[in-house]
Order: sequence, then structure tokens, then C-alpha cells
Amino acid sequence: MGKVRTMYGSSWRAALGVLVALACLPLPAQEVYKSVDAQGHVVYSDRGSTKTAPKTALHVEEPDPAEAARLAKQQQILDAQEQQRAKEQVASDHAKALEDRKRQQKEKSCENARNNYFRLQETNRLYKRDADGNRVYYSDAEADTLRQQAKQAMTSACG
Repeated sequence: MGKVRTMYGSSWRAALGVLVALACLPLPAQEVYKSVDAQGHVVYSDRGSTKTAPKTALHVEEPDPAEAARLAKQQQILDAQEQQRAKEQVASDHAKALEDRKRQQKEKSCENARNNYFRLQETNRLYKRDADGNRVYYSDAEADTLRQQAKQAMTSACG
């Protein structure tokens, strides 16, 4: 089986790695421009939308290294659980496909046995071909035996 990747797996780990690295650096307050776009979203930028746009002081609090480590560990656990769930889903899908294939084979076997039984029941004179291709007819007792065998085969195949 190939490696299963989640949508967020590697990007979250990378983001948490950067967060942990930045947690060690002091973050001073910076002045930025705050504006609201046409859709009403607040936008922070290092450039003002107009020449007279007021600056806003933005203070970024230093993240707690212990909290960042806890979040990273929690994300690893979530990633492992997601990978395990994906593996279980693949195994479940495989088992269901096998079960469906077996059911279809059983249904086909039942249908073939039933068709054979009804063909033998509807035919008055049963025969087989010899080496030269000539018809060799079964006796009534032999034909009854073939019909009984076909009925048993149908019963065992169809339940």
C-alpha cells in the first residue's frame, strides 16, 4: 500500500515548526496600516491604502513555548489518528470488495446450477455425444440420476 497523505498533514507540521522557532524570538510592536476592503474584511498591511491612511500599533504577544510544543504534539497525535483511520478505511474497502466478489460468484454459481436443473427437467430425452459426435441417449434411470444430481447441485449452490 502506498503512503497516505492527509490534506493538512505536512503543512501543519511546517507551520508549527515555524511557530516553535519564532517562539524563541522577542516580537516587538510594529506599526502597520489597518483598512477595511470593499467586502468589509479588515486588512493589515505595511503599506497604506491611501497616502493619509493612519498607522496602527500592533503588538504581537510572544507565544508560550510550552503551549507551542503541546500544540505540535497534539497535531502529531491527530495526524497519526488520521493515518490510522485512512489505513482502516482502505482495509475495510478491500474487505467489502472481496465480500461483494464472493457474493457475485455465489449468485452466478446458483444461477448456472438452477438453469442446468431446469434444462434437465424440461428435456424429455437426455443424451451425450460419443467420440464420433453421435448422440448416445441416457436410459430413464440414468436421466433421473442426472436430474437428481442437478437438483442437489442447485440446492447446495442456492441454499
